Amino acid sequence: MRLNKLLPGLLFILLIYGCGAPNVLTNAKTEAETYETAGNFVAALAQWKSFIESTPLEQIAGADFAKAAKLAFKAGDSETAKSWFDQARYKNFADAEMYQTLSEIYRSEGNLSKELSALESYSEKFGSDNATVNERLFQLYAEISSWEKANELWGKMNEASKQTENNLGTYLEVNKKLENNAICDSVATALLSLNPDQPEALDWLATKYYWAGQERYEVEIEKYERNKTRKQYALLLKELDQVTADFKKALPYLEKLWAQKPGKEYASYFVNIYARFGDEKKVDFYQKYLFQ
Repeated sequence: MRLNKLLPGLLFILLIYGCGAPNVLTNAKTEAETYETAGNFVAALAQWKSFIESTPLEQIAGADFAKAAKLAFKAGDSETAKSWFDQARYKNFADAEMYQTLSEIYRSEGNLSKELSALESYSEKFGSDNATVNERLFQLYAEISSWEKANELWGKMNEASKQTENNLGTYLEVNKKLENNAICDSVATALLSLNPDQPEALDWLATKYYWAGQERYEVEIEKYERNKTRKQYALLLKELDQVTADFKKALPYLEKLWAQKPGKEYASYFVNIYARFGDEKKVDFYQKYLFQ
C-alpha cells in the first residue's frame, strides 16, 4: 500500500529528469548561437562541445555538425572543425560554406592538395559563380603546373579578378607555358598599364622584340652570304632597318630591367644591340658584365 503511494511521486521525478535533458541540450545550442552573434566564438564553441558531447551521435544532425564546425574554425580550433566536418559528411550533409571553410583550413595549414580537393568539390556541387573560389582555384592550378586547367578557370573568373596584377602575372605565366604568344603580348601590355615596372611583362616584351630583330638579322645575313649580289645587298639593307627598329623597341624594356637587376642576365642583349648600332663605348660598358 505504501509503495502504491510512492509510485506517482517517483514517476513525476523521472518525468522531470527525462524532459530536462533535452531542454538542457537545446539550451546549449541556443546559447552557442547567442554567443556567436555576440562575437564570443570561444564561449560559443564551449556550448557546441557541451551539446555534441552530451548527445548520442545518431541524434545529431549533419547540419548541426557543419554549423558547429564553422564556429570552431572561427574560434581558431581547426582540428575540431575538421573532425566535425567529417561527421557532417558522414551524415551526407554538405553546403557551400562547409567546403569553402575547409579550403581555408587546409590553406592555413599549407596543405595544397586538400585545399584543392575542397575547392573542386565546391565547384562540382555548387557551381562556378563564386569569384573567391574561382580565383583561388586558378592560382592553385598554376602553382601545381596544371596549365590547361588554369587557363580554363581564367574564363570563369569575373572581370575584377582578371584586372589584378597578381592574377595577370599568373595568366602571363600560364600562356607562356602554353605557348600562346599573342595572348602573352596583350597580357604583358595590360600588366605594364597597371605597373610600368612589372618585371615578367618587361622581360616578355624585351625578349620578344630583341629576338625578332636578332633572328631577322641572322636570316638576312645568311641569305646575303649565300648570294652576294647587288640586289641581295639592297634587300639586306632594307631588312637591317627593320632589325634596328626591333632593337629600338626592345631597349626601353631592357633598360628598365637593367635598372632593377643589372648584371650578366641582360648584358648580352645590350652588347649585341649596341654592336649593331656601332656604339663601341656602350658595347665595352656592358661587355664587362658578361664575365662577372
